[in-house]
Amino acid sequence: MSRRRRHDERAHGPAAASALRPGGRLAFSTLAHHLGGAPAHPAVQHTEIGARTPDGEVAGMRRWVLQEQVWAKLLDEAGFTRNSTQTLPGGTGPRAAHALLVTAFRTDRSAA
Repeated sequence: MSRRRRHDERAHGPAAASALRPGGRLAFSTLAHHLGGAPAHPAVQHTEIGARTPDGEVAGMRRWVLQEQVWAKLLDEAGFTRNSTQTLPGGTGPRAAHALLVTAFRTDRSAA
């Protein structure tokens, strides 16, 4: 029996920062809003999104649909600088959503 590991989004930032060299860039994309158009969360909170496995089995997928300023705060707390976001337009349809491209740079903590 496999156990799902629980995690908090706040743990990922420091792990990513320590994995990068000083000056390294972190880049990722996420949903800019929920499927169907509901706004992104104003606090660190995940959303379970319905999905299907390749075999057609119903499954849930945890996504962090957070407002831009929430991502900026998390990255800042993790020691990243030059944080930026860019909204990339999505398609059309009932499950269409814009994507949020997030980039940040690791600082050299020894220089501080």
